[in-house]
Amino acid sequence: MKLLLLLKVNFQHHTIDLNRDFDFQLIMKKYVLITGLLTLFSSLFVFQATAQDLDFNEDFSKYEIGASPRSIKTNGAAIVAHPAGQQGKWLLLKDKATYKLNRPVPLPKKFTLEFDVLAQAEQIKDISPISFGFVKDNAVREYISNGGAFVQFHYPDGNAVNIGNYELSKEANTTFDLSSTANSPVHVKLLVKGDQMTVYINDTKLAETVLFTAKAAKYFYISGPWEYEHDARLFISNLKLSANAHY
Repeated sequence: MKLLLLLKVNFQHHTIDLNRDFDFQLIMKKYVLITGLLTLFSSLFVFQATAQDLDFNEDFSKYEIGASPRSIKTNGAAIVAHPAGQQGKWLLLKDKATYKLNRPVPLPKKFTLEFDVLAQAEQIKDISPISFGFVKDNAVREYISNGGAFVQFHYPDGNAVNIGNYELSKEANTTFDLSSTANSPVHVKLLVKGDQMTVYINDTKLAETVLFTAKAAKYFYISGPWEYEHDARLFISNLKLSANAHY
């Protein structure tokens, strides 16, 4: 169908007058193409912004010793410290305290979270079990032990690592030589993809299994031990959160 049109197109403050014979179907095809490209570019921009918002690194280097980092929330005390014989700054995990990232938005379907844990003790059994993982909210009103999708370091046993989610009636008892990690940093890497989580300790793969219910919100937490003995202490540092890593 032929139409005689007087079309004024305004694009980036430039006005063009067109007075010619147009094929209406050709105009519609171009309109659909341009609309599709704009939608694609918009989606790419949103994806890039989301990935940038997710990226998170915290080594506490910008805080003074004794300060409370703004990136962490807790039901106890959050204190930046410099453990003897170690490099950098660390967050001291108090007994009976749970710590979460001060980020109100839940984590996405795919992400990787890494951090270092340092147990300073004469013997590793001087520290009662600790747990970390992901729960459905970001509240810190109470102490969390083995909440949500969890990993538990059972220090008193010297080599027991428990991984599970009680909501799914699931728990796997694995082993890792925790006794040899006293006074040396341990690197933890958690890879999450949908309802699955893969757990690495010092690059040793301990588990790859379903640990989340469908569409469950995910907020990271780590809880200090219920108690310390003989002046033992536990620290965390070098937290790194990234999107789509390893996938």
